[in-house]
Amino acid sequence: MGLEWILWAGFGLIIGSFLNVLIARHGVRSILGRSACPRCGTTLQWFELVPVISWLILRGRCRTCSERISIQYPIVELLTAAGFLAIGLAPVPLIERLLGAAIVSILVAIAVYDLYHTIIPDVWAFLFGFLALILAGITRGDMEPWYQVLVSGPAVAFPLFFLWLISRGTWMGLGDAKLALGIGFLLGLIPGYLALAIAFVLGAFVGVFILLPLPRVAETLQRAGITHARAVRGFTMKSEVPFGPFLICALVLVWLSELYRLDLVVHLARFLSWS
Repeated sequence: MGLEWILWAGFGLIIGSFLNVLIARHGVRSILGRSACPRCGTTLQWFELVPVISWLILRGRCRTCSERISIQYPIVELLTAAGFLAIGLAPVPLIERLLGAAIVSILVAIAVYDLYHTIIPDVWAFLFGFLALILAGITRGDMEPWYQVLVSGPAVAFPLFFLWLISRGTWMGLGDAKLALGIGFLLGLIPGYLALAIAFVLGAFVGVFILLPLPRVAETLQRAGITHARAVRGFTMKSEVPFGPFLICALVLVWLSELYRLDLVVHLARFLSWS
């Protein structure tokens, strides 16, 4: 068991390091080529590229010019390692865990990229949908008719597509609907709708209780001499907030519940019936 933990976590850290490159270079330049400091252009050595450890040893700064290295890098690596562990230790066949790890990689990249740019790249969303459909065929192919597996994707994506359509993109991005297509394939109809509901609840909670009070919190910290409020002063309820990370968090919650036989859907249905 200990060796399995090390293998899945270690592999996740390595893939997470690659995802950082993919996120930073997507739409900018090729992912091929050596990594370098964006400020001084110094090519990074191998010992500066060890996941998490290098960032800690360098104290989050370039060894040559002392430019700050974003905390995104260790966070993405740790998130990917945690995702690989959660999927890799699940009581399912190896092929499902390997496909699951590939899906985790894409989801981490989508979540971080959407946070930065409020855009979900089509190629990543469709790749996720393709892998989710393959995994669904393996896991649910013997229990559900093939057409039911195929329909679950568009059915779960339709509510978000409808919101995008009637609002002309002001309430919901089309990329979120494309992401929901893969969620429907991966989870199925009812668990997929549950993931959508959880995503909306998470989004509302973060928006109302965290993001909306953020300018006042920042101003309080500024008065205390801790930070400045410039970065968040203009945030209002009309500010654009990426919905992709909420969808992915909800997906992971429901997906892990399915993998570990926690029966989240059943328990929620019982709770609602008692209410």
